[in-house]
Amino acid sequence: MRDELMTIGSFSMLSGLSIATLRHYDEIGLLRPAEVDVQSSYRLYARDQVDVGRRVRLLREAGLSTDQIARILAGDDSEFRAVLAERRAALEQRTLQIQTLLDQLLQANRDGTSPSMQSAADFRLTAVNIGVNSETALETARRFWGDVLGTELDDWGNGAQQVVLGQGDNIGFLNISIRSSEEARHTDAAAFGLGVPGLDDTHQRALTAGATEQYPPTDGISEPRHSLIIDPVGNRVVLWESER
Repeated sequence: MRDELMTIGSFSMLSGLSIATLRHYDEIGLLRPAEVDVQSSYRLYARDQVDVGRRVRLLREAGLSTDQIARILAGDDSEFRAVLAERRAALEQRTLQIQTLLDQLLQANRDGTSPSMQSAADFRLTAVNIGVNSETALETARRFWGDVLGTELDDWGNGAQQVVLGQGDNIGFLNISIRSSEEARHTDAAAFGLGVPGLDDTHQRALTAGATEQYPPTDGISEPRHSLIIDPVGNRVVLWESER
């Protein structure tokens, strides 16, 4: 049996999960090694765990939390069916978009014209708006984001705070305001990504300032290193490692 075990490095390459991620999953009980060497404390994994590791990676890439993945691995079919339905809807939407693009290309070929096309590179995120329902929540959000970003937010009056992110022509705005009576009926929190220089330091500042960790800084398979937190007023924020 022991001859069939592999090191964490080998398991990382086969499963697509980074070594740091595997250590974290062991610590939280999501994916434990088959054995830990008594003398060296090395984690050792069985070959039949590779498929489990790959499944965990795919579910994480689909946006599931570690708690959701744990329930699926434990045999919660309802959770898995819900995920499949969501992914199916997304793929159907993508298929429709591709078909529309093909129709445009065919029409342009028949007309002898060039279709007007845009890509994501033509757009830039300029603002993220966070709505809160009280002065207390506004102050909590103001203090939290001030600590995370290392700056004071500007008070625009009437329950609105703002900070400018970036520099030069590449700037955006983080706005925090109290919802109107109509908006307050909708309690859904915001969900957004934020590129940060120094992911580990920013992630730790966020936790110190009161955020809840969903998962720690993690090496992505096809995306930059990132982590996921929930800020003190309930917003889900992905922190992405970015260049200064």
